[in-house]
Formats: sequence, C-alpha cells, structure tokens
Amino acid sequence: MNESAIRILIVDDDSDDFVLTRDMLNEIKVAKYELTWANTFETALQYVNDRSFDIFIFDYQLGAHNGLELLEEVKKNGNKTPVILLTGQGDRDIDLIAMKAGAYDYLTKGEVHPSLLERSIRYALEWRKMERSALPRERTG
Repeated sequence: MNESAIRILIVDDDSDDFVLTRDMLNEIKVAKYELTWANTFETALQYVNDRSFDIFIFDYQLGAHNGLELLEEVKKNGNKTPVILLTGQGDRDIDLIAMKAGAYDYLTKGEVHPSLLERSIRYALEWRKMERSALPRERTG
C-alpha cells in the first residue's frame, strides 16, 4: 500500500468496540490509517455525505438503526466508498443481504483479527479501484 494514510470512517455506537477496532488497525504495520469515529447513525450520515473517506466500516447494530440502513443511505446518495460491515452476530442471512446491498465484506467481531481486517480493507480498496477503471470514460469535446 502507498505511504499516504487510508482514511476510514468507523461507525459503531459502542465505544469499547470502536477501541477494539482502532487497536486492531494500530497493530497493522503495512499501512497507515487515519480514523474518524461516528457513534450514531445521524452523525455517520453527516460524515458519509462529505465523501472524504477511502473506506467505511459500519457496525451492524446502531441503536434504532443498523448498518444495512446506513449502507442503503450511502448508495442512495451515490457515494461509491467501499463499506465493510462488522457484526457481533455471525448471521449468514444478513451476510448475504449485506453483499447484495453492496457491502464489500461482512466480518464477525469475535472472529476478526488484525490481518483479516487489513486484508478485507485492502481487497475492498482494490475492488473499488478495479470498478473505477472499468467505468466508461466520459467524452469531452
């Protein structure tokens, strides 16, 4: 990965879970990360709309809302930033729904470790890069 920091928005309503994710990212030495934390659905929407992130990591459970609803808002607003969903529950049905909704990955918190998180981020960024290069170029003139 290049030397510039990868800008990540982490959306999690539980500060302990945010700290665990932050600590895992700090263990990764092959990349630098610049983290922003949103602890509510509404705050996350404000950050999502400014489009200054390379990747989003959304917790599935966000109080009265969930990460799928936030993912839907991201897509509805035309934001193409890759989304990884983290969950405390390894539910295959939600996993499949998340992928169909456009999530780049769905990770279970109890099973995730720094190298898996790094790989998930790297893959999501690479997929997004390939998607961009496959888009037809606009003609000028």
